[in-house]
Amino acid sequence: MLSWINHRIATMSMKYRRRDVMTILPGKPDVGSDREKRQPLHSDGQCNNNKIEKEEHMKEKSSECTKCLFERETGLHLSVTDIYVDGDGHESEMRWIPRFTACFALTSVAAVATPSGRAGNWFHPKKIQSAWKSGVDYVTALMGGWWCDNYLASAFDATRKSQGTVCSGSAAYVSQRGVAPMVNQNLAHFRKHLASRFEKGGFAGSGGCVDWSGKGGLITNQHWEELRIWASINGWELHGNTHGYHAPGNIPSWHKDPNEIGILDESWPASWGLSITGGGPRSWDVPVGDFCGNRWEFADGLRLHDGVIYSAGKTINPWTDPQDGYKHKAFVNTALSLTGVESGQSIASYREEESIRLQGIPASSIAPEKAGIEGGGIWYYSHGETSALRGGSALIGPRCPGALDLSSDPWIYGSVVAARAVLVP
Repeated sequence: MLSWINHRIATMSMKYRRRDVMTILPGKPDVGSDREKRQPLHSDGQCNNNKIEKEEHMKEKSSECTKCLFERETGLHLSVTDIYVDGDGHESEMRWIPRFTACFALTSVAAVATPSGRAGNWFHPKKIQSAWKSGVDYVTALMGGWWCDNYLASAFDATRKSQGTVCSGSAAYVSQRGVAPMVNQNLAHFRKHLASRFEKGGFAGSGGCVDWSGKGGLITNQHWEELRIWASINGWELHGNTHGYHAPGNIPSWHKDPNEIGILDESWPASWGLSITGGGPRSWDVPVGDFCGNRWEFADGLRLHDGVIYSAGKTINPWTDPQDGYKHKAFVNTALSLTGVESGQSIASYREEESIRLQGIPASSIAPEKAGIEGGGIWYYSHGETSALRGGSALIGPRCPGALDLSSDPWIYGSVVAARAVLVP
């Protein structure tokens, strides 16, 4: 069986290879739409356009290869996607999240650099001013350096009209475009059947020579939050199916533009306005598909118990049994409580304590209509044990971008709750 898997990966590598993919972002030129005309790229990140001198290359946008343009516009290295082939030969499209640095404003002095102008938010390091003091006005954090599913998890045999086969045994869910995502399963189910994808197999583009066992599973809240921070500090407003449930005709759409529409998920009633994976315009794929709206996502590694915050950080699979909760040894009692915010409002600023700073815990809230692009909704319940959901759904409109729900018990499931995997080298 193992030799067959290795053969499958080797043949897949001839078809796919690891490929550089330009993330098309709203408001920027679609420089990556013509793959045949792209300039080749060196592995060290240098442009391989030897037809022009370096000075001319940097003077004129049209002369830049897609990698150089993307790095200059965003300050990030070009994202890479690859196909992970699991032990059953099923394929998942995953995106490499490059390493990047983000800064957190501690004072009103540094707050001017944040998108919202408020302290307790993140900003791009290029906005640091020479008079500011590190550790006083701001702190920095290194993020990224891991693989993430491009799309919400689905069954390998899912279609636009069917969720396909619910996983059992050692079967695994995949990441693929254009199908109904798997829903109506609880967190424990997704924990098990996303972790199992990485027990065997490997990337088509790298020949499958790395043992990924135990390194991948359900995305953690901290990994999810890093994606939100990347979008925020680079000034990208998150788009997605945030309005399908309320839109005229229940067409999957973005609440700010009725003409920005997606493809209906026909496995559920049309009146629900839900969409298939990757079923919208390219703006809905920033930073990964369905990151904003459509379905909530389970996020591991963050729990509340009677309002007290328990964190497992970026620990992949913080459990022995998939049903384990905050009592598991991977979770640390931070001795901090979620206070100072009103459930149902939008997040205005985030907590600065080191033990929870990277978890996206709100410090203050604001009415949704006043939130701006930093307007993710916050819901929480201070009794019993609750787990994290992120990203909102097709029902909650402007509170979707960066939304955090800590109001539900860990056994929740429903048609608007899905999942995705993360893989850490």
